[in-house]
Amino acid sequence: MTAKVELELASMILGPFDEDHQYVLYEGYVLNGRHIFIMDSGDLWLRQVHKAQNMDHLYIDGDSSGLIIANEVEGMDIRELIETIITELMQINGLQFLLDIMLWTKDRSDLNLKLEHLR
Repeated sequence: MTAKVELELASMILGPFDEDHQYVLYEGYVLNGRHIFIMDSGDLWLRQVHKAQNMDHLYIDGDSSGLIIANEVEGMDIRELIETIITELMQINGLQFLLDIMLWTKDRSDLNLKLEHLR
């Protein structure tokens, strides 16, 4: 039996962009207070976030870039999709993820995971 996925509905501030004052506010689902799933142009993104001080349900974009984890998902129940993805990924190990998902992602460019630090 799998555990229930706990997600917090929240907002994230992303930016600044071309201008120092230019930010975008996204609504999404936060996992473990450190990662947020957001929709942008029909794609489902996963980003690392930091909790904003003294503000409930508000997060600031983190220290890394984001990952598109699903394409063209507008019109779907996004929370249900996120819960399904998390549940499925929890069922596989890291090697299975690399072999079955990362290597077979269409239109994927070369990646350097820099796993030598695991020694």
